[in-house]
Order: sequence, then structure tokens, then C-alpha cells
Amino acid sequence: MNKKSLLLVLAGLLVFVIGGWLKFSGGPADADIAVVEKCRAEMDKRNADAAMRDKCEEAAFAHAITATDAASAARAISAANENEIGGNGLAMFLLGLGAALTVGGVLVGRRRG
Repeated sequence: MNKKSLLLVLAGLLVFVIGGWLKFSGGPADADIAVVEKCRAEMDKRNADAAMRDKCEEAAFAHAITATDAASAARAISAANENEIGGNGLAMFLLGLGAALTVGGVLVGRRRG
């Protein structure tokens, strides 16, 4: 392997690792503390279990539980989902780019080597 192909493989692995970290460290968006507390109070009122109370920390769930009308609940859930989809899309792009750069660097290194 020459210097250029090795650099391509290293860059690919770096981008792949960053994409993997973004993919697996992300998750549902967190809700504001005030909304979480209102959600937990509503869950206590409904005699919900601990797992349901823990879901109150997710923005979409908390807003759905505490919403006063369907339109505001839909807007809040949609906004929370848009953030999650954007982060997931970026992570998937970086994973694909990293894999392509790594494979490309290996193939270029074998062809010249």
C-alpha cells in the first residue's frame, strides 16, 4: 500500500467511526424539565408504572401526554421527530462515506501494490 491509499483508508475509518458514534449515541430528543414534570404528574395520576414515567424524558412522548389539543401535540411530536431524523440521516451518510472511502483505499492499494 502506498501513502495515498493508506491515507484514504485511515480517513475512511475515521469517518466511519464518527458516523457509528453518532448513530449509536443519539436517540430520542429530550424534553424540557417543566414538560417532563407535567408528564410525570399525569402518569402518577393515571397510576402508570415506572417504565412509563421514564418515557416522559422523551420529547415526543412528554408532549403527547401533556398536550391540551391534538394540533399542539402533533406540532410538538413532529418537531421532535424532525430532529431525530436529521441526526440519523447524517449518521447514515457518514457510515456510508466511511465504508466507501475505506473500500476504495484498499482497492487502490491492492491495484498499485
